[in-house]
Amino acid sequence: MPNLRLIAVMLILATVAGCARWDRREPHRLDAWIGKSERKLVLAAGAPDSVHDLKDAGRILTWRSRHTERQAGAISTVTETRIVDGQKVLVPVTRQEPTFEFHYECTASFEIDVGGIVRAHNMHGNDCDSFLK
Repeated sequence: MPNLRLIAVMLILATVAGCARWDRREPHRLDAWIGKSERKLVLAAGAPDSVHDLKDAGRILTWRSRHTERQAGAISTVTETRIVDGQKVLVPVTRQEPTFEFHYECTASFEIDVGGIVRAHNMHGNDCDSFLK
């Protein structure tokens, strides 16, 4: 019979090892904007969708994008057996799967200090790959 203590210790170590990665922050491609000027950021990204002034502490610039794509469902034709006038007849039947909708969005915010320099960023959404590339 396997040693239950050993198994319990191994499970705990595996759990802790899996969580340890959360403590590290991976570099983000927007980190390159930290220390750059607000002017350069706006020239690269265009006018922000919103500006929130912070009391004597700079401001937050935010860009948002949203769109929806629709994809028609697949069309297929199958042969079914039907009874017509008491006889079995093979009849082609065409069916279409439902239409799918995909919703995409991205929100990117940058903290700008009173001197006009980018100090921090935050980006979230499912369609942020193209922002400032």
